[in-house]
Amino acid sequence: MDLDSPADHVRKVVECGNRDLGESVAAFVAAPRVNLVYMQPEYAGFLAACVRERRRELNLSLDDVIAAGGPTRRTLVRVEAATLGPTPKPVTFRRLDTSLDWHSGSAAKAYWRGEKPQTAQRRTLDPGTASVAVPAAMALALFDSQIGLNKLLDHGPLDEQALRAAAGDLNSHLGRLLGLYLTDLLERNRGAEASVLPLVEHAFGPLLNEPAHPQDPDYEDRLYRRWLIGRTCDLPADLAGKFCARLRQAREDTGEWPLSAS
Repeated sequence: MDLDSPADHVRKVVECGNRDLGESVAAFVAAPRVNLVYMQPEYAGFLAACVRERRRELNLSLDDVIAAGGPTRRTLVRVEAATLGPTPKPVTFRRLDTSLDWHSGSAAKAYWRGEKPQTAQRRTLDPGTASVAVPAAMALALFDSQIGLNKLLDHGPLDEQALRAAAGDLNSHLGRLLGLYLTDLLERNRGAEASVLPLVEHAFGPLLNEPAHPQDPDYEDRLYRRWLIGRTCDLPADLAGKFCARLRQAREDTGEWPLSAS
């Protein structure tokens, strides 16, 4: 019987090991890729059940929830399928609270803590007189913007960049004009629990949710409107006090709203 020398034996072991390693690498490369699945928070299923139950109670379709200020259809489907993910946006919970008539923070507490949502008392919208006083300076600025846009249209050829700038200026003035009415509406309808009525959210959502920058002429007014519906946090104490005084003064001037709801 032929016996391998020690050197031959070592060489065969190394060759065998390399072949096994190569086969393992090839098998890894050829293996199908598996998408990572994130772990859902512990109470994602609890929120899903609460949302479905609440929709049945109110006899609401998905479209009804969306129209009442709820999340998008895609997000609603994910909520009810308990696949919202580990880092949902806070606005999703706020919109669930709004559209399902839950107390502010209920959806978030259900998702993260498993707490049953608390039903808010349904409020009716007070539209007021549907008219507000417009400062002369604002009216004149809007008029000037309109004149500038008409001049561009009447004296061709059209400069697209200048036209866009003029349209943006006009939109800005119109937004501030609409903001006057929205502020009045929010002041009239601010309850003990600062939140936004579904109808107001549906009609004025873009104006309420657009980014606010300190350099904006109406920056403080935008913050004030968000404060009226409970969407500001970490406001400086002096600014929060200023907003409280502004709301109280508006109610005293009109004499039609309850002063206790501030």
